[in-house]
Amino acid sequence: MQIKVPPTSQADLLDAREHRLTAFVTSSTEAAVAAGHGAAVLAVIRSGESPVARALIALRASLASHGAKVRIVFADEDAVVDQFMADAAATEVRIARNPRLRDAHEQLIVAGTAVWFGDSLRRDVTRRDLFEQFQAAAPEAALAAARAFEHLWSRTEPYLTLAALAQDSVSVLPGRNSGNTGPSGAALC
Repeated sequence: MQIKVPPTSQADLLDAREHRLTAFVTSSTEAAVAAGHGAAVLAVIRSGESPVARALIALRASLASHGAKVRIVFADEDAVVDQFMADAAATEVRIARNPRLRDAHEQLIVAGTAVWFGDSLRRDVTRRDLFEQFQAAAPEAALAAARAFEHLWSRTEPYLTLAALAQDSVSVLPGRNSGNTGPSGAALC
């Protein structure tokens, strides 16, 4: 017996997932703000092309208006990660460079009460049978997921790019001119 799958493209499946995640984060953030709690988002994401990453990029202005702090662990480094560095005051980004840490699942913890779990970080993103589980009002699950996130966070490395550094950051080093033009005359003596 052969199981038939509806003729939906992979892009349509990922877009639908992004819309569900956007609605989930929006409703969870609004519920937390209405209850007087802080809006914080913790996320473990495969790459910047993941539906979770795309949902967080789409909600960046909304999260900033609620004063939400966002902490993200990426499994893969890519150019899209730089989009999260635009508002470095509200977003902290780390990379899981150790391949053994990629046994984790993608996850999203919103305001300490809502949790979403997705596919394994090692899983092929082009597979059609995507796994996801939403728990909108589950503070116990959110606490357990936050503890796991903190353990993973402590074993990752900060993500730094040249764009994230100030242009004259090299000039604060002793013996350097601004613009990285080399050693100053005093340093040559």
